[in-house]
Amino acid sequence: SFCFHLRRAHVVGHHCKSIMVKTRQSQLSMNTDKHKSPSIKRSKSVSTVTPSPKKPRTTSNSRRPTKKTDASVGTTPVSAPSITLLSSQVAAVAPDSPYLDLNVPPAELRPSATLTIGQCFHWRVIEPNDHPTTTLPTSAWGTHDSTEWIGIVRISNSNHSDAHSIVVSLQETPDTTLYRVLHAPPRPLVNNAERILHDYFQLDTPLEPLYQEWSQADSIRLSKIAECIPGVRIVNQDPWECLVSFLCSSNNNIPRITKMLKAIRETYGTPLVTIGQETLYSFPSCEELRNRATEQDLRDIGMGYRAKYLIQTMETLAELGGEAYLHTLRETRDANVVQEALMQFCGVGRKVADCVALFSLRQGDAIPIDVHVWNIARRDYDNEGVLVGVKSMTPTIYKQTASLFQSRFKRYAGWAHSLLFVAELPSFRAVLPQSVIDEMEKFREIEQKKKTAAREAKRAEKEGEKRHLT
Repeated sequence: SFCFHLRRAHVVGHHCKSIMVKTRQSQLSMNTDKHKSPSIKRSKSVSTVTPSPKKPRTTSNSRRPTKKTDASVGTTPVSAPSITLLSSQVAAVAPDSPYLDLNVPPAELRPSATLTIGQCFHWRVIEPNDHPTTTLPTSAWGTHDSTEWIGIVRISNSNHSDAHSIVVSLQETPDTTLYRVLHAPPRPLVNNAERILHDYFQLDTPLEPLYQEWSQADSIRLSKIAECIPGVRIVNQDPWECLVSFLCSSNNNIPRITKMLKAIRETYGTPLVTIGQETLYSFPSCEELRNRATEQDLRDIGMGYRAKYLIQTMETLAELGGEAYLHTLRETRDANVVQEALMQFCGVGRKVADCVALFSLRQGDAIPIDVHVWNIARRDYDNEGVLVGVKSMTPTIYKQTASLFQSRFKRYAGWAHSLLFVAELPSFRAVLPQSVIDEMEKFREIEQKKKTAAREAKRAEKEGEKRHLT
């Protein structure tokens, strides 16, 4: 089916086909995570730098992380669901640090519609004090109605070989967004939390005029969504952390992605601040992770077959100059060139590349295409029938699908596509106009009937073949 091809199409980079075959063989013998090697063809990379592939580093005891007895360093594989963080616990941290105003109105930023849509995985909800501590979210998208978060923002750039992290809490009010610094290294660069958050949320790009432009370009659907879901922004997160995050996303869901990244932080990161019974950790640099982690180490903390992807990706990135190489991609204004450059890395297909480009490299026209986006394109924008009858996501079809959004929304098409994506999420259904909901349900019913008819036709064909043989 198309969904099967679509899910597979984004998980493979140009230089890891042999690794994937070995991974599959290993998994069959070990009965671990299921993974199928994609069969789609890709065009050759147009990147100016194409490093020769290397085999992943072999396991060495000298590379294994040192297990410390200090309770501040976590070594538990794929930790259990995180402890609920309460408002009173957060308030007890850095009590002399007050909440300050970002001076950004709801039309320009709503954290509730920005931090909860799967573009970043380093934010946690802060629950009110009367919240039952044993209650866990029932949905990966279940935090859109929260008003307070805590996050670790990693700060790095091409001019610094090291990276630092600040821990901040955000509070969404009816009129603005407030922030409070809970941890920051003693450096002028990172103590300027307001400037860091402005850059992180790309507040220098006015959002309200873009909403107006997009609504004029699509007065039938997006304009209705824009009225009821304001302030959906694309973040500008650290590209190294973003790359690892979406390497973890292949054939995965948000809770498991979050657990994997949490395990990486706890095993290889530095403790930053303790809130209640939980310690928050920094995200390790590429160099730190490459020097300390083996493939088996990463498997041990729950990475599964993605461990080989990450090992090979770190080797390739080191050949290209380390994390600084990723920052240089921000200077490229062609999202297609950035996509091809990112597909050098093992485990990075077109969708993952576009996620990294859009969410960390300022490529506002990159369009990550998954099943949701594919359905939006077919339902709302394929007026010429380009996608009718398509069975698999080839590179050509992927590009044609992206162009449906890019031609409609001339500026920041990736941002516009994300607003449309948000409306597809069940957790935002309650705020949508009934007419939009009815259109979604009608399309879903039609698609379900098509699938049922296809299954029945295939079954009838098989029964006909059996009768012919007898």
